[in-house]
Amino acid sequence: MTDYADSKSLFLGFDLSTQQLKIIITNENLKALDTYNVEFDSQYKTKYGIYKGVISGEDGEIVSPVLMWLDAIDYLFTQMQKDKFPFEKVVGISGSGQQHGSVYWSHDADKLLGNLKPDQSLSHQLKGAFSWEMSPNWQDHSTIPEANTFHNVIGKEKLAQITGSRAHLRFTGLQIRKFITRSHGKEYESTARISLVSSFVTSVLLGHVAELEQSDACGMNLYDISKSEYDDQLLAIAAGVSTSADGVEQSDPKWQKSIDQLKQKLGPIHPITYKASGQISSYFASKYGFTASCRIYSFTGDNLATILSLPLQPNDCLLSLGTSTTVLLITDNYQPSSQYHLFKHPTMPKHYMGMICYSNGALAREKARDEINKTHHLDENDDDKKKKSWDKFDEILEKSTSFNGKLGIYFPIGEIVPQAPAQTVRAVLDKSNNEEKYNVKPCELNSNGFTVDEDALAIVESQTLSCRLRAGPMLSKSAAPETSSTQNDSKKQEIYNSVVSKFGDLYTDGKKQTIESLTSRPNKCYYVGGASNNLQIITKMAQILGAVNGNYKVEIPNACALGGAYKASWSHECEQRGEFLGYDQYISRLFDTDSELENFSDRDLWLDYFDGVGMLAKMEENLLQND
Repeated sequence: MTDYADSKSLFLGFDLSTQQLKIIITNENLKALDTYNVEFDSQYKTKYGIYKGVISGEDGEIVSPVLMWLDAIDYLFTQMQKDKFPFEKVVGISGSGQQHGSVYWSHDADKLLGNLKPDQSLSHQLKGAFSWEMSPNWQDHSTIPEANTFHNVIGKEKLAQITGSRAHLRFTGLQIRKFITRSHGKEYESTARISLVSSFVTSVLLGHVAELEQSDACGMNLYDISKSEYDDQLLAIAAGVSTSADGVEQSDPKWQKSIDQLKQKLGPIHPITYKASGQISSYFASKYGFTASCRIYSFTGDNLATILSLPLQPNDCLLSLGTSTTVLLITDNYQPSSQYHLFKHPTMPKHYMGMICYSNGALAREKARDEINKTHHLDENDDDKKKKSWDKFDEILEKSTSFNGKLGIYFPIGEIVPQAPAQTVRAVLDKSNNEEKYNVKPCELNSNGFTVDEDALAIVESQTLSCRLRAGPMLSKSAAPETSSTQNDSKKQEIYNSVVSKFGDLYTDGKKQTIESLTSRPNKCYYVGGASNNLQIITKMAQILGAVNGNYKVEIPNACALGGAYKASWSHECEQRGEFLGYDQYISRLFDTDSELENFSDRDLWLDYFDGVGMLAKMEENLLQND
């Protein structure tokens, strides 16, 4: 059993994900002391009819039972109580919820939340607090008609410009339109407030419906990020009163009334703050022993909480290398695109979190590895571990010293960035006609010198160059530290002119690459997830991305919950001082990056890969033209 005697103050970080609820405990020194979790299938599969935490419908609808989440909160606090956890030492709570999910409160919600009895469960007492007892899950893909409507009315790029993202099937605005116009119109009329999953947990802990947290609210396709306010035209679409989509004229009283009604149900969104949303509900104080002064700080989305688990500074990147690949970065440069996401940063005013999500990550690399092993007859070994060995793949990567002019687009499953169906396209860089003008020449396997072995290097390079091309616009204010501003500008111009002279103007996702976007570099890069354990893969990625102040492999177990606990700790410290503290400086007490983490890449090939940048941009242009 954990000894909390040496800790003066404790902080709880929640992570309400699809398949489990997790709570992590940290102290005033940001030390993680213990973790509690409950897996929904193991505990509630029969009661709620779930599989992997959700209920799936025939039309692509995927939802989670809200009452199950309430049961999970009681369950974990009861387990902690049995372990004699010192609830009285907890001074702050924050956390994260799965992004984009929505919860529909009834008109009785505030009354029921404010009058909970400690001798009864949350789910029993709050059964009447919801106009609909389900919450759309991020995996839901039943809103294709709604996505088409948003894009037809607004346009993908304009929608991204306003809200930070194009319309995605899981986004709350689309789910609300479906709720109102197709599936639950009657329940909508009985809805008093709409929460995101993050603000739902905040509400339960507070004992009244909480306001939406600004960062997480960016994932709705309803919020104008630049203006920090709802967009009436987007609210009209969500409310089913769009002039072009639904035939409701703006002069019709129904148009403004429906917008105002939805805005009221969503509630206000205030700018990022360190200030508490309030104190913990008397239910939790009476039942479990929290002090009445325990502060509840706004919860945020799960990806947003992840960036809070590390001392990330502006222009830092966190690359999560799992089945899919996700790039998270910190920037003060609002340059949205329909191919990635931008959210307000949850703790750093005037900053944003950029997020690029690729469907193809480990799966594509593993397929290339298996083909290489097959060619070298390594698959004939009876030892399954040797069949799946990365040794040959890594050997090829290790021998690489510069860009060899061979790339591939490897999509064993449909890709979302860029949006394209499953396919494999290989190409070589053709310099034969004119050394000053390069051609990108598609080729088949075993032609133009492109062998199966070439796939090992080509897939890692192509995946990384795609990240570099798309991160560039968001990081375009970065500069190499070793040069003065004037020298840096001159060098950037020289690089840009050289690339354009060889390939012509470069476009990514329909947008022209500028001098700044093409020549930007991350500050530091952190690598996490399964493939981060393969040193050859992340070394090659680091060489291409060219972070100016180091590349680090880190382990972040329970990142979302940790980020929530750290957010609570930071907020509490800010309240004690009465002022904003730089979050990255505050959280740097976790560790000193330069002294405690090893910079694993000692070669910078950033300049050498500009031919690769131009080549991949042209390959993607052709890919999208042919689609």
